[in-house]
Amino acid sequence: MAEMREQALYGDLDTSVPEIRLLALLPSPQPNAPLVGQLQVVSLHSPPPYESLSYAWGAPEFTEPIVINEQTRFVTPNLDSALRALRHEEIPRLLWIDAICINQRSPQERGHQVTLMRTIYSQCERDLLWLGPNTHVEQTDYINPSEDQLGEGMRLMRCIADKDMSVLGVMGHKWAAYQTKWRERWLRSLKRQQSENDVPDAELAARIEQTEAELSSAANDSDSAWLLSYAEQTALHQILTFPTVWNRLWVMQELSLAPKIHLVGGRHTLDWDIISGFLGDTPYADAFHATYSHNTVQSCVGRIFENVQKIDHQRRIMKEITAGHRESKLMDVLARFRDTQSSDPRDKIYGLLGLVSGETNIEISYELTPQQVFTSVTAAIINETGNLDTICQRPWTSNTGFTSFTDAQEGSTGQDKLPSWAADFSKGGQIHLFAQRSIFQAGRPSCKVPCHVMNGSVLHTKGTVLGRIGPILQQDSVESPQQGADSTWTALEWLKLYLGYDVLAASELDHPYVTGETAFTAFWRTMVVDCAAYPMTRLTKDQVEEEDSAIRSKWLQKLNESTGPETKPSHDGDSFINPGIHTMWMRITSDWVFSITTNGLYVLIMPPAKEGDIIVCLDGGKVPVVLRPLEETSGGEKKRYQFINVAYVHGLMDFGTGDSTTLREKLGLEDQEFWLV
Repeated sequence: MAEMREQALYGDLDTSVPEIRLLALLPSPQPNAPLVGQLQVVSLHSPPPYESLSYAWGAPEFTEPIVINEQTRFVTPNLDSALRALRHEEIPRLLWIDAICINQRSPQERGHQVTLMRTIYSQCERDLLWLGPNTHVEQTDYINPSEDQLGEGMRLMRCIADKDMSVLGVMGHKWAAYQTKWRERWLRSLKRQQSENDVPDAELAARIEQTEAELSSAANDSDSAWLLSYAEQTALHQILTFPTVWNRLWVMQELSLAPKIHLVGGRHTLDWDIISGFLGDTPYADAFHATYSHNTVQSCVGRIFENVQKIDHQRRIMKEITAGHRESKLMDVLARFRDTQSSDPRDKIYGLLGLVSGETNIEISYELTPQQVFTSVTAAIINETGNLDTICQRPWTSNTGFTSFTDAQEGSTGQDKLPSWAADFSKGGQIHLFAQRSIFQAGRPSCKVPCHVMNGSVLHTKGTVLGRIGPILQQDSVESPQQGADSTWTALEWLKLYLGYDVLAASELDHPYVTGETAFTAFWRTMVVDCAAYPMTRLTKDQVEEEDSAIRSKWLQKLNESTGPETKPSHDGDSFINPGIHTMWMRITSDWVFSITTNGLYVLIMPPAKEGDIIVCLDGGKVPVVLRPLEETSGGEKKRYQFINVAYVHGLMDFGTGDSTTLREKLGLEDQEFWLV
């Protein structure tokens, strides 16, 4: 019966034209009057002027009535709130709204209309981004800001963008006061050090003099920097962060494509160009600061404006694509908006395809399972890029490993199980070894494309086995990650477990690593993945030589200070001279585990890697990967492997550059084929 009513209301669209439906929202001067509208079919070749609506569906509760073509339908409370606010008093308003203009009960129509999204949003006059308030939702600042709060946020944004000195002057005075307070505290600390020194320190005296000079001119700081109050931070958050619409995946595409955008908060509106102009006005935008946890003061652009920055960046890319100056690759788009949400996991792909330049050869079908979609998209990215960045870099994982959402489903088989090599696009996460940035080149630069996927799930690859993971001495297994600053998990403890403290003073002849450097040098370089940050760069020969002698001396000093056989050495967080290397030190020791392969290679691995897994450089993979051999199959089938995650292997991170012949021969490494399941 429901399907018959849907068919009577919607009918069939001509997919060859192409056609869409628009809603003519009829006017009413009374806010509480029933919502009434008419659907009309139009061709995208010559549509009438219309606006599109971007909003958060909210809970899937279709409780609010709207009369469409004389039939009563029900929409979500959020949409009801938006339509009542947008309805004109005297003339109809022509809108494209996904929940109303698409027959949601027809998978075939949904799939077809998704293919038109780029055109639908590109051809609208403007996109109306509904921030609220949603009158059916509990009123709280952090979920559903009120109309007045949304209006205040928009007013402040205009003042900042217009450089209104009545607002900036107050912020500048706050910044100057903060700087004065900070410098006074720093000056007291310096003078205390000076009074405690028995011998005059010329460098310390110079720093005191410099700080005193900065204090005398602190008032001028208000000319170049501004500090937002808590109330001002909150006002901006209420329009740019708190509304749930900013987390909706479909909105990312809608806003990136629309020629113009109006943020709507009840009766208040804000033109997107005001925000975009502010973000593009550097260093002015970077001069705004705010106080965060532990009273730390940081630039507010990356915190408050994080959502709009991503969208504004994509909007600029789309304009450059139109002008023929830019490409927008599938993997880049999926990674950029990976932390957004959609009720249907397939929409993590379908909802962003309109932002990709060129052909993707991805079938849009809601009759496919999410696992089938994710597998085919991973293969499509491999074919598009000619490499395995989607496997080696993929940011759709958590800190605790690369296990997919279907791995936990016991008994899942066939199309219900996501292959280990396929990216789980339903997740957000972080990039672990910067594969896409070409920091490393462990595998050969490219892989064979189109890639060979057998039975829709088994990926055929080639590569070189570097070694097999040996015993993990920190614990029985690496199934559970160890976080925090527990000294058991510090690098010195790992050094003791695997190599012994004697390597600290050993010469190159006593404990050489496979690269020819000392074991200790290879160890600490492993612990920072041979990089400094940020920006991410490989260590130079001079940096290695400078740090090597300094860290040896410091660690030996700490060991000498220890007393008793059971005493653990104390640790100084500033072990490295270069702050960029120290940044990597802190990043790596919180997520990774050190081990040594059975053929003597120093490696960093992450859960759920374990002893017996193999480390491989795959063709087209910029970083090594951990594979788990599965049981031998009968009937002469190829041996299969499960992809676990990525790994760092010291001395072999440039294995694919062509300079690895000596190491390949020294370690007896050979190429082979792999079938990943």
